[in-house]
Amino acid sequence: MIVSTSTGAADPRLLAACGIVTAADEASKDSQQKSKTHVAVKASDLSALARTDAPDGLAPLSLPFVIVDEACQSVEPATLIPVTASNSCRSLVMLGDPCQLPPTVRSADATPLSVSLMERLAMTLPVPSVSSPVDSTLKDTSFLDTLAVKQAMSSVRSRERGERQQSSYRKRFAGSLLLSIQYRMHPSIAAFPSAIFYDGLLSTPSFMSDQRSFPRVLNSMMPCGNPSICVRMIDVGGRGNERRGMPSRFTRTVFGSVAPSALEEQTSYWNEPEAQRVVALIKDILTDDDPEVKTIGIITPYNAQVQLIKGMIASDRDLQEMLGRLPATIEVKSVDGYQGRERDLIIFSAVRSNRQGTIGFLHDWRRMNVALTRAKNGLVVLGDLTTLSEADKHWDALTKWAAGVRCIVDDWDSPEDEPSI
Repeated sequence: MIVSTSTGAADPRLLAACGIVTAADEASKDSQQKSKTHVAVKASDLSALARTDAPDGLAPLSLPFVIVDEACQSVEPATLIPVTASNSCRSLVMLGDPCQLPPTVRSADATPLSVSLMERLAMTLPVPSVSSPVDSTLKDTSFLDTLAVKQAMSSVRSRERGERQQSSYRKRFAGSLLLSIQYRMHPSIAAFPSAIFYDGLLSTPSFMSDQRSFPRVLNSMMPCGNPSICVRMIDVGGRGNERRGMPSRFTRTVFGSVAPSALEEQTSYWNEPEAQRVVALIKDILTDDDPEVKTIGIITPYNAQVQLIKGMIASDRDLQEMLGRLPATIEVKSVDGYQGRERDLIIFSAVRSNRQGTIGFLHDWRRMNVALTRAKNGLVVLGDLTTLSEADKHWDALTKWAAGVRCIVDDWDSPEDEPSI
């Protein structure tokens, strides 16, 4: 078994072990520097691939089975490397989720590369035929089959009428095989993502309801209409709390303010009221020392907000003293840095708050799906719900669902202009 990165599958040593000889390799034998240099395998050399004995005299390796993990985050050319490099692949298995983050492509001219090979095949291959025993695991459908979930689904469908690309999982990714049982989240946390992003196909075993519970201190501070719901949405209103650029103590000095253009050139955003609320929540949780919450993840879509929250945590002496004597761990990362990770409690700060209803890449439903599915025991979402709801159908659906199950906490400070939900 060979374990490597996708690009590492083209390592000359691995190719040699597989008995792969290229025209470039043959040419290098006549070079005086053949022992000091490696000749790269070029695309033009693929036609000249031939098998010989490996350098150690053994029969060449054959790699008929290739498994690519996190395939939906890999650009298509990178995924093709392990498939083609050994010249022996007969079966390919790609593991990933087309409903989560796609490959990161920074070039504006490389848009096709943002579609992974796995996603492309999932959209074009026929529905797979499954011949396996029926799973007898008892499922919890009490949170999935609620009126609030149905209203959220109806809200998304009504707002996407007329759009060319529908969000139905069955229609878009029919060629993929969904591992439909999740063992991470409390079923109340999984209910909304399952309904909106997976057509209700993602289910949760019943025993997960007993193994997961919302932190006691948060349940007492933010009571819900249904105490078993492990999700809270905190409406940090204002319609103008966001700031553009990177937060810095040098933004304002005794000599004046930094020129606006220095910050306007940056694309990141931060929201101080939300960051303050996040730190206050952490201190409340640590004061209670709930044994069910040993790991806390703070997720936000913008690096500026990541830096702001980290700075607030580092400068809060009371919080640092708590962290020094308690076993809890806190991790602050962007959404993109949290794919594949999980924590007992996830606190998500949405950041965007403006009267134009602009939310940037929060429009990406896959980024939203990642943020909402990292928590095991509890999920707390902080944001300007009016801004989010007006800007995007999925955020509007989440707000409607939260209102339906009565898990919205109003953190609004301006009585003369309260938002309506």
